[in-house]
Amino acid sequence: MKSVAIAAAVSAALFSCASFAAPGFVDAGPNLSDNGASGAWTALYATRNPAGAEFAIAPESSFRLGILSSIGIGMEVGPVDNFSDEIDDLIDALDRDDISLSEGNALVNRFNSILGPLSRDGYVKVHGGVQVPLFPILYRNSLGVFTLDANISAQGRLGLLDSPLTYNSVSEEIETASAAYIKAGRVDEIALGFSRPVWQQPGRRLIVGGSLRYLQATLSKEVVALEAIDEDDDIEDVLKDSYDANEHKSSNVTVDLGAIYDANHYRVGLTLANLTEPDFEYGAIGSNCGVLSGSAQYNCFTAAYYSNRIALNETWTLERLATLEGAVFFASGKGSLAASVDLNDVHDPVGDLNQNLKVAVGYKTQTHWLPDLRVGYRKNLAGSELSSASVGFTFFGAVHLDVSCALESTNIDGNSVPRTAAFNLGFEMSY
Repeated sequence: MKSVAIAAAVSAALFSCASFAAPGFVDAGPNLSDNGASGAWTALYATRNPAGAEFAIAPESSFRLGILSSIGIGMEVGPVDNFSDEIDDLIDALDRDDISLSEGNALVNRFNSILGPLSRDGYVKVHGGVQVPLFPILYRNSLGVFTLDANISAQGRLGLLDSPLTYNSVSEEIETASAAYIKAGRVDEIALGFSRPVWQQPGRRLIVGGSLRYLQATLSKEVVALEAIDEDDDIEDVLKDSYDANEHKSSNVTVDLGAIYDANHYRVGLTLANLTEPDFEYGAIGSNCGVLSGSAQYNCFTAAYYSNRIALNETWTLERLATLEGAVFFASGKGSLAASVDLNDVHDPVGDLNQNLKVAVGYKTQTHWLPDLRVGYRKNLAGSELSSASVGFTFFGAVHLDVSCALESTNIDGNSVPRTAAFNLGFEMSY
């Protein structure tokens, strides 16, 4: 299907030029399905709540590390049927110079009736994350648990800026200032964390932790006039070719803090992330157009034309985020019912709002012959307001596979498809 092809192509482009590191836009590893404070599925729990490092490595272990602890990708589409196909049809029509008056009027009426919904609600978004091999690395000694992590995350988003179509009877063409709007971001991260109990009594204890994170963000965006797209290209090619236009690289540091109250049969945790709220800049668009030529100049003037609808100079702030989590345990600790909720909404690098509510049930078989199992539910309380279900397995105590799928759908080529889907695969060890 068209949107899947776009997602796969753009994902390859995003990661082919990327160095490693960053906060995951697809939750890393079992975090995709295990949505609360149960912890011990994966060393990656330490990257979510810094205090969780205490539970992410066994009490008797000195080291835990990822061989390739997570590689994941996800995609999301807006609630508009056949979004990318409709834009491809419009690009094809704009390439023609033999349109009769009656056909021209029919095309104008057809596209003008759908441009508003396409622009307002239509988009294709792809996001993913990769851990550097061997990371995260957890080390336990008498002081507590130290964590070193390195990873990369990336996003790309394609939307539409709409302008009415008209028919030019002299050139026998249809004309419009409509344009594709592409935003992309890649964040490289290196993080150093520490966790330890600060208070305990029989059957209960309080663990605190912190993480110092260095972030390097490469952000880009581009406005591409549909009339400037080559006749042999479609919207998939536009997204692949434009994701790295006007890139701007900047770096900053931030701090996360976490605490977990751990009792015999339950845990409650709180994470305060991105306390310094670091800023990262996009490359500017729609300025100094006179020094450009060809399609680059055309696209530059098109961006300037939309200056009342988009920011030509933009900064992304990694906003503070508070997350409350908890879990109850049953079956002698083998089973867990866990939940977490973000207490505020934040913008991701491409500008979409996110505020997640997550619930999960998990069961650890404690045998290599049967995989551990986890099933989760997630709801974005802001932005898209999408909900999804997920399932994950851990094989042989080391290999993780997690997938998620939206509960909402849209139509593509006459088929109902989920609006979002994601998967993660990883391998990690303790010794």
